[in-house]
Amino acid sequence: MIKIDIPYGQASVGLELAEGTFAEVVSPKKTTVDDYSIARSLSQPTNFKALESFLTNKRKVLVVINDHTRPTPSSIVLKKLDLKGKEVTTIVATGTHRSPYPAELSRLLGGSVPLYGGNVVVHDSRNSTSLKSVGRTSRGTKLFLNRHLFEADGIIVVGSVEPHYFAGFTGGRKFLLPALSGLESIVMNHSLAVDEKSKILALDGNPVHEDFMEALDIFERYDDIFSIQLVLNSERQISFASSGHVIQSFTECVERAKDIYVAPVETKADIVISVARPPLDLDLYQSQKAIDNVKLALKDGGVLILVSKCADGIGDKGFYNILASSKVVSTKANACEFGFHKATKMAEILRRARVFAVTDLPPEVLTAISITPYGNLQNAIEAAIKLKGIESRILIVRDAGVTVPLPKTPSA
Repeated sequence: MIKIDIPYGQASVGLELAEGTFAEVVSPKKTTVDDYSIARSLSQPTNFKALESFLTNKRKVLVVINDHTRPTPSSIVLKKLDLKGKEVTTIVATGTHRSPYPAELSRLLGGSVPLYGGNVVVHDSRNSTSLKSVGRTSRGTKLFLNRHLFEADGIIVVGSVEPHYFAGFTGGRKFLLPALSGLESIVMNHSLAVDEKSKILALDGNPVHEDFMEALDIFERYDDIFSIQLVLNSERQISFASSGHVIQSFTECVERAKDIYVAPVETKADIVISVARPPLDLDLYQSQKAIDNVKLALKDGGVLILVSKCADGIGDKGFYNILASSKVVSTKANACEFGFHKATKMAEILRRARVFAVTDLPPEVLTAISITPYGNLQNAIEAAIKLKGIESRILIVRDAGVTVPLPKTPSA
């Protein structure tokens, strides 16, 4: 008997497979940890002034960090920032996500406030009084940005770069749109995700990414932004850091991220076990990334088993309500409805494969959107093997929220 531990929330669940079962396990690469990469990148950024020089004559500084739905170890970076004598505001860039709970906020900041002190605020995309209109992109996205951006002399952005199922990659330029934008801006931008060119690992020609970039151009403050971007390894440790210009630091991290997060597999699998690890297992909305990321490695007619605790439930309900009401259509008529992009991506998988799920969600929540619930992973895999046969190829993706398994023979 083959025994495998599968992450589930902060613990794990056991999985047993019969001897002789073909099972391939992939995850991000186990790279070396570079404890000095942050400090080195702050003092020696590529083609940009060092952070110390950047802060000269900057009186009001805005520090932008990711929220609780991202694995970015922001607190480690914040401890390395020397902002003495500055008027500092740290803003949690939530996009459309809920505000972090107190314990989550403390984890992000490294305490009730960062070591450098100052004020802490949480972005609210639905609060129109906190936003400023700055125009629109050529694709029609009206830009409403958080007012704190315009009150700061200098902006320090802390992010991490991982594959993203329709933006190509997270990090870098995303700090502005969607992370510090109004809900209307985000919905309009995300409506571009229904375009077939909006896909994982793709930047060139990706309309969502290009809309992000145009928003930065409209913001027009490249010299006032110091970006600190990280790439994490399989243990969520810092493997690489690049600082300085918001675009160049992102671009450097993209190349490292490809090396760590893209996992070659021999061929497509009959059954894929897709594991969403914290924090992307927070709710079904976030866990959808783990479903979409593995689709290239799943045969048509195969079985995808999502393993995700979903302790917060569904999350943002827009996509769920669309799926449950069967409003997803092949046209883009409803593309500007909140959650339509995610519902469209989910529906694509449901049309070509069976989806099982091992979660803490009530069974009826899953069955309403054509996902088959299972109380434990062992029952789910046994049901999948019964459907696909004992000679099924099984792929286990241990951190599917950020891992992209790519078949060496994609047409198989």
